[in-house]
Parts: sequence; C-alpha cells; structure tokens
Amino acid sequence: MAGSRIQAKGRRKRVLAAEDEFFNREISWLAFNERVLQEAEDEKMPLIERMRFLGIFSNNLDEFFRVRVAALQRMALLGKRTATTLGFGVDDTLSSIRKRVIELQERFNIAFSEVEQKLSEEGIALVSEDELDPDQLQFVQNYFDERVRSQLVPILISDVGVPELKDGAIYHAVVFAGDVAKRARFALLELPDYLDRFLVLPQKEGRHGILFLDDVVRVGLPRLFANFQAKSVSAYAIKVTRDAEIDMDDDLSKSLLEKMKKGIARRKQGDYVRFLYDATMPDDLRKFLIKKLRVVDEASIIAGGRYHNRKDLIDFPELGSKGLVHRKMRPLAHRHLRNRPSMFEQIAKRDILLHYPYHDFTQLTDFLREAAIDPKVTAIRVNLYRVAKNSHVINALMSAALNGKDVQVVIELQARFDERNNIKVTKALQEAGIQVIFGVAGLKTHSKLILVTRKEGRGERKYAHIGTGNFNEASARVFSDLSLLTADRRIAGEVDRLFQFFEHNYQRGVYRHLIVSPYSTRRRFSQMIDREISEAKAGRKGWMVLKCNTLTDAGMIRKLYEASQAGVNVTLIVRGACALRAGVKGLSENIHAYSIVGRFLEHARVIAFGAGGNPEFYISSADWMTRNLDRRIEVSVPIYSEQIQAEITAMLEFQLKDNVKRRTLDKKQRNRYVRRAEGDPIVEAHKGLYAFYERQIRDMKSR
Repeated sequence: MAGSRIQAKGRRKRVLAAEDEFFNREISWLAFNERVLQEAEDEKMPLIERMRFLGIFSNNLDEFFRVRVAALQRMALLGKRTATTLGFGVDDTLSSIRKRVIELQERFNIAFSEVEQKLSEEGIALVSEDELDPDQLQFVQNYFDERVRSQLVPILISDVGVPELKDGAIYHAVVFAGDVAKRARFALLELPDYLDRFLVLPQKEGRHGILFLDDVVRVGLPRLFANFQAKSVSAYAIKVTRDAEIDMDDDLSKSLLEKMKKGIARRKQGDYVRFLYDATMPDDLRKFLIKKLRVVDEASIIAGGRYHNRKDLIDFPELGSKGLVHRKMRPLAHRHLRNRPSMFEQIAKRDILLHYPYHDFTQLTDFLREAAIDPKVTAIRVNLYRVAKNSHVINALMSAALNGKDVQVVIELQARFDERNNIKVTKALQEAGIQVIFGVAGLKTHSKLILVTRKEGRGERKYAHIGTGNFNEASARVFSDLSLLTADRRIAGEVDRLFQFFEHNYQRGVYRHLIVSPYSTRRRFSQMIDREISEAKAGRKGWMVLKCNTLTDAGMIRKLYEASQAGVNVTLIVRGACALRAGVKGLSENIHAYSIVGRFLEHARVIAFGAGGNPEFYISSADWMTRNLDRRIEVSVPIYSEQIQAEITAMLEFQLKDNVKRRTLDKKQRNRYVRRAEGDPIVEAHKGLYAFYERQIRDMKSR
C-alpha cells in the first residue's frame, strides 16, 4: 500500500500508510452526504425542508454511483491489488462503500418515515393506492386515464428478455397471476419522468393527500392490462444506475461536437453499477431480472423500498402552514448597484463583489444586458461551463450579437451531465452568429470569466468578471458563490490575455496577478504556504484559511501537513470530500477542519494568507483536487479592494463562528456539530450573512 515520508517534530522521517496519512476520498464523500442526511434528521428543520434534504441526499447518492463507484469498478477490473490515487485498495474501498451506503440508507428510511408521520400530523398525508376512499380512487382513476395511460409503454419480458434500461429511470416490474402467467409472467413499465412525481388529491376535511406517481400507475394497472384477464397484477419498483463516463473515439475527421453526441449516446449503454429493487419483490422475479440484465457484481445489487428516485423529494409540494418551509430570503440588490442606471459607471468607481444567493443573480445578467445595448461596448467575451435551461445569460449574449457586438463564447462541452444542454446552447449561439470556441485541447475549461470591451474617451476600457460559480440563474438561488466585477487594468488585462489564449492556444501568456491552472496554481499557492512556514519558523504568526468544496490532492495536503508541523495555524472549511486528516498529533495538530451544510450549498472557494501582517485574499474557480490543479483551466484572482477584503473576512468569521450548522471534520470525520457554549449568541452563518448584507443596504440609505 502506498505511503509517504512525513517529518514529525524532532523525529526522523517515518513512512505512513495511506490510511494513516489520508482519509479515504470516497468514504469522506459519503461523510459529506451524511451531513446532508443530518439536515433531514434535524427536528428543528421545517418539515417540508427536511423532505427536500432527503431528496438532495438521494440525488447525491445517485451521482456518486454513476461517477465514483463506476470509476472504481473499472479500476477493479485491472486486478485485486489496484489502488486509488491516495493509496487505498479499490476492492476494500468498494466494500467499505457498500457497508456505509447500507447504514446511511437505513437512516434515510427512518428519517423518511419520521417526516412522513409528522407531516400527517400537520394534515399532509402521503397515501398509497390501498388507502384511497371511493372519491379519491375515482379522482386518481380519472387522472390515470386522462394524463398517464397514454404515456405508458408496457413491454412483456418473459420471452424477449429485458431491454436496455435507462440510467436513473424508475421502472415497474409487473407480475401477472392466474392463467395468463402461462403465456406471460412478467412485464416492464417505465414511469415517464416528464410527468409530476406527486399527485395532490382534493383537500378533504382540511387534510391534503399526496400520491406518488408510482401508486397512480398501480391504480391503473388492472385497466392497462384488462385484456389479460389476470387474477391479480402486482408491480415492484426497480432502478439501475449506469456508468456515466463518456467514451469518445479518436477519429480526427470528426468535430468535437460530433464526438460528444456519440459519446452521450454510448453513455446510455454504460455498464450497470447499481441495481436497486423493491425488497418485497418475489425471488423468482428478482433472480430473473438480475440474470437478464447481467448484473454480476453482488455489491451492485441493493434492496430498497417501495419507491425509488427519492431525489424527486426535492420538488415535494409546498402545502400547509408557512412554518413547514423556510422563511423566504428575497435576494438583495448590491448596495452599490441598487437603483443605479449604469453598472459600468459603478464598476469603474470600485470593485464590486456579488455574493449569491444573498445578492440577486439578475444583477450579473443585467451587466450583460447593459453591455448588449450600450453603443460604447464593442466586444463581449464569456466562458461557460453550465448554464440554466432557457438561460437569461444566453439571451443577453444573443441580444448583443444582434446589436452588432463582437461576441465570442468559450463553452465546455464536457461539463458532466450538462453535455446535452451545452450542445443545444452551442447550436443556438452559432445560429445567432456568435463565435463559439471549445476551449483548450486536453483541458476542461472550468473558469468563470467575462470580459467586456468599451470605448471610453479616446481609448477603450475593459471590464472583467471572475467568479467561483457557474453562470446559472437557477443554481444561483441555492449555491453560495462569489462574483468579482472589476475594471482594474491589472486584472482585466490578464483576463483579456486568457481569452486570447482560448482562441490561440500557442499564446499562453504571463500572469502576474491571476493564478491559472494548470500552469501556476499548485506552484503559486505552495509558495504562499512556504511563506507562512517561514513566518512561523521565525517566531511570527503564520496562518491561512482555505474554503473549498473538495480537498483531495495528495501534494497540497502534504504541503498543509508541512505547514502544520512548522506551527502555521491552518483553518479549513470544506463542504464535501476532505482527504486530509485534521488534528493528528505530529502530523496535523495545527489544522482545524470544519464543514457547513445548511440552507444554502456552500460552493465558493476562498483562500486567505497572513502574509506577514498584510493579509492576502483570493477567490477561485478551483477546488484543491488534482484535476483542478493539473488538468483544467481554472482561475484564482487576488482581491485588492480593502472593502471587499473586509466583506470576505466577515463571511469567513460568520462561518467560523457558526454554532448551528458547522461540523468538525476530525481525523475520523464523525460529523460532530460545533455546539454553542452556554451564554454565547446563536450564530447561523447563512442567516447572519443575509442580515449583514441587509445592514449594508440600510447603512447606504442612511448616509
């Protein structure tokens, strides 16, 4: 098993096994999903919000199997001694995953039952087809006949076998009883994903009834198969998860767009990495399906409940009293942009930091809309990774092109699970006359950049955006991200240089202010850590704060261990997987690691250094993962504005004082909450930050 040499204070170098040096990345990710589940288990959380967190947990787990488990299973085919990049055995990791997933699934089922019961006490009942009274049954039958029946395509599977199943779709495996079973024992029925998953029944005596679409179909089964004259018809839910890796051929005669289309099509035939079935399913049906689907890995066969795709709980109907959901937090206008006619005028005066979802994302689309119709604007450059469906950003860019602006879009076709939408967006942009570039060969373009060129006076001025999150108005309502808008020539000039590089890959350029992966991120941040190490060794205070989504790169983790051993105070806020083991004596006792999972999804990356008493701050598109450091175009930007540095400091302080949603990531990642000491005020970072930005607006009004 892989290991490394670690210098402990006053001792010889010693070799550490992987499990002593790192925390298994996959198990750490499951620890993150446990934090999501903890939100669903939290009795102080509004009930419908708890139900939605159950949906988020389920959705996360689906993606985990599609991506991480699928990758591990591919590695396992290479042999039993295969190890992950951090040195953990693949077979052992898959075994640990299965055990942990079963534990979490049991907790999920308990939480779901508890929330379901408490909602019933509030007059909102999830009912099955067996619990419908005659009036409700008639309502459901009518709905089935009018909306559902025509969308169902039954497939008899006794003789023809089982067709290729869609990744993530819900199927009913149908069993016939009676004489018909001699001719056809089983059938398969796909539940259409474009129909609402929940049917709200007419309110009765002040109570709301909700039926899963699954049970609507069960009500209609006898009618759907009436010509079979079966003694009984039963249905059991199944679902498969497929390997989500896209395999693209090397045919140089094909465009990247063509290769992506074919790769997406091949994804539909990816190997099954999970077969989830209703645990009450008859043995003969279960064995038949497993055999026909050729699911050979026992660890991939998982017994579940009556309903699959619990991710749809994210869209659980909002019914009942206001106390069942969070109090709405309406996104705010930035204090310097509120009621201002021109964003360019304000950005020219000062750098502006937007913090979503506290600030309204439409301010960024307003920036693009203003650029689209401003006669002084000559060119717009944007790089896109993910955008919303029916994106306002895309509409603004198309408007700019129609108004004669020179518009260029760098789009990443290989944004996982958004490939299809990005191909659609590419076609729309090209039809609008916009130049579309597919980034840099061999590197994903994950940066979040905008550059607007505007005639001012006798010359021109460039306005830039550098952010931590995607240009996606849908996710910006939930994801906590940062957007820097600046006319600083040092920053904007280097953003311009990057767009030139996207167009002409041989012109890499030199960047003195921006930090760009894969060329300088690892080196520059390592040098900054070395500076803090020098400060600590000289007897001065060395410190740094890293806030990110994922920390799994072995090299950077070892650099943080080195800093800890030199006496540097390292604070981590890591939302997701963290392979660093914090608080280990002789290794990382000066590292304190936390995670916050709450109302918003923490997505912003922030790095701060003591820098010998003159703190430096950066925001970044990059997590500290090997792929972000070495195989992607990522951009980190220094924050030069003292006012914005103070805002970022306030944000970090709110998170590090949070005594409601903050967990400690100790060496075993047990997800223990940081509890409030007696007499201390309650601090919940997300609520506190919203109040902070509200105060900023009030202070501006009072001047």
